[in-house]
Amino acid sequence: MRDLKERLDTLVRLRPSHREVLEFYAAILKEQIKVQEAVLTEDTLKSSPGESPGQRKLPLFEVRDLPLDLAVAKKLFRSLCRVAKGRNQTLQEGIEKIQGMVRSRKIDMDRFLNEMVLPDSPYVEEISSSHGINRDILCLLGRASIQPSLERAAKLLGKGSDLEEWSGGICPICGSPPLLSELTGQEGRRMLVCSRCQYRWRGSRMACPFCGTEDHEAHRYLFVEGDEGVRIDVCDNCKKYIKTMDTRETAQKTFPLLEYVGTLHLDMLAQEKGYHKGSVPFLEIG
Repeated sequence: MRDLKERLDTLVRLRPSHREVLEFYAAILKEQIKVQEAVLTEDTLKSSPGESPGQRKLPLFEVRDLPLDLAVAKKLFRSLCRVAKGRNQTLQEGIEKIQGMVRSRKIDMDRFLNEMVLPDSPYVEEISSSHGINRDILCLLGRASIQPSLERAAKLLGKGSDLEEWSGGICPICGSPPLLSELTGQEGRRMLVCSRCQYRWRGSRMACPFCGTEDHEAHRYLFVEGDEGVRIDVCDNCKKYIKTMDTRETAQKTFPLLEYVGTLHLDMLAQEKGYHKGSVPFLEIG
């Protein structure tokens, strides 16, 4: 928790205009960290979907088959409702309605949480439209509740030389696009961070992670003067962009979600120039 607080304080100091969104997502991360040790142990998760390292087909999972610890997710869902609803009136009203639906069993929590791994949930659309529930808030709570399962599964399954050698533009665990890239080590090695399970894998310095082009003339980057520790890498071939953090610039532990939401000014800069996001956070709201 200390690492989270230190990083939050640093980002708020660097970008005070982002304080509200940073504090909101830091509160979610704090609750997720509390359950990390309880979710998906070695005994409850096989080391692979059935093939030995070196023989596994990548990505390892279809999104709908990602393993979840529903017992922990339900507990986390209750905690998240408690800490999030005091943030503003919209959240309070939306969450109180959701809590009432859960108490009256009008929401099938097992089905709801299982469908949260999907890009679009038919069940969420059904209950939000039928009962007037705020869809964005419901999805945020559901996805935040299952994400520790996804992160733990990725950590346990990401062992093996086949994954270490992967340099594709999608996550080798779940097939999702990257949320961020990081420059690490003395040589500035590029690591990509999954937008869904937050698995890190080695990315190509020469290729766009979204369209794969290696045309160096299509690649350039944007930054704000005085804030060179993070930049936007843009591709003129597909017109997509990805945020890139130089983790060599900080001795602090970084948290991908905080780094992403703490740089909304860079999204505006890229979009003003005609580029669009290559991916969005799993927990994005609105």
